[in-house]
Amino acid sequence: MPMSVDLSSPASRREALRMVDVGDPRPHHGMLRELFDLERDWREGPDGGESDEYEQIYVAAFLLFLIGDPADSCRLYAAKFRTGDMDLGTGFDAQAIFGAGRHETLRWLSENGYTDEHAQLSEWLLHAEDPKIEDWARHMRTYFYSPQGALLLDEL
Repeated sequence: MPMSVDLSSPASRREALRMVDVGDPRPHHGMLRELFDLERDWREGPDGGESDEYEQIYVAAFLLFLIGDPADSCRLYAAKFRTGDMDLGTGFDAQAIFGAGRHETLRWLSENGYTDEHAQLSEWLLHAEDPKIEDWARHMRTYFYSPQGALLLDEL
């Protein structure tokens, strides 16, 4: 069980991301959910998510994708499709929503009453899945992490 981590600032959240093993982020699932929500609040808040911290929400989304819990799909969906932050809405990749797999994610949304999300993501899969989810995941891994698994974001 991971120990309590300071997530009070963008810099502390960056250091928390460094603690997560990209090979198995599951032990940090709860912390990653909290960190993701804090990063979204920060991006949409009065500070406007300025500076070098802007990529942290994308790293957290990628790690949640790797965990593959379909319950995270609503959190990730909202960051892409329900944000008031133009940069987040544009820059957040919808592929991150499908960590549990295309069919499992859509089934979970349907079974849990998220009909609007199910409909929009079904449509997205038909028309806008570029790059393919598997290619996206490989790209994100090499973009954010070294071959040895070290996070490639600079210290703040």
